[in-house]
Amino acid sequence: MNAIETINLKKSYNGNQIALSDTSFSIKQGEIFGFLGSNGAGKTTTVRLLNGILEPSGGNASVMGMDITKNQVEIHKLCGVMTETALMYENLSGIENLNFFGRLHGMSEAAIRERSFVLLEYLELTDAKNKKVKAYSTGMKRRLSIARALLHSPKVLFLDEPTSGLDPEAAMNVTKMIKQLSVEQGVTVFLCTHQLKYAEEICTLYGFIHKGRMLGMGTFDELLKQRNSKRYVEIRGESLPDIKSSELTHEGKIRITIQSDDDVTRILQDILSRGGKVYEARQVKWNLEDLYFSFQKGENL
Repeated sequence: MNAIETINLKKSYNGNQIALSDTSFSIKQGEIFGFLGSNGAGKTTTVRLLNGILEPSGGNASVMGMDITKNQVEIHKLCGVMTETALMYENLSGIENLNFFGRLHGMSEAAIRERSFVLLEYLELTDAKNKKVKAYSTGMKRRLSIARALLHSPKVLFLDEPTSGLDPEAAMNVTKMIKQLSVEQGVTVFLCTHQLKYAEEICTLYGFIHKGRMLGMGTFDELLKQRNSKRYVEIRGESLPDIKSSELTHEGKIRITIQSDDDVTRILQDILSRGGKVYEARQVKWNLEDLYFSFQKGENL
């Protein structure tokens, strides 16, 4: 079963301004889906639609097989949400916040206590659990928001920049937790982020959105095929001769499109035979950033 499915989903706020245009995609259970786009692209609108906060202007969508316009309460029970601007009750302690939100989800006191202990320990908040949230640092508040989203063991997890404001060690722990939830518990993660390198590291599926329109959707390899991506060889050296179809990178290296490994040998031999010096040569394939901007460029042509 698909954890999330949209069919021609559309949202207009005033009848003229289209925030989301006829968007269709499906996400299988257990995927970590990277939803990538600039500010105003439609990411937040999509998340709000899928969680029943907004009513669609057209089309339909389902979460865990339930219609988003008919089963909002049931969907809320199955979903955990952490937005970039998520706020906690500042005058309550960390554990008091979790107790409050746990009760909202209908959890028993014993279940809240057990789950809170695990999450606070993993997110390194145990020592601060009795402190008021207003005394927390930005990173601590982010970690507590993650704990709140995970408290009721959701089947679908919506995350907006989950590692923003975290130190490297905390960010690594959160990333590890997200992967474990996906692999070990089959939790579907819907991740909104501007950090393309982070998305490439953690996600199994990607969607590129621009001005309310989906530009591309698929696994990394599927997206590469859609753009007919190429391989390159990047060369750093001295007295490098002019080479047809080469381009200069921002690091001062020359980049040349290749079709096979034999092309690398031929290019290096040509450079050396013409008096050039090669200090470094490496093959380069497209990364997620290359893919993302390729789809964006195609949209703007």
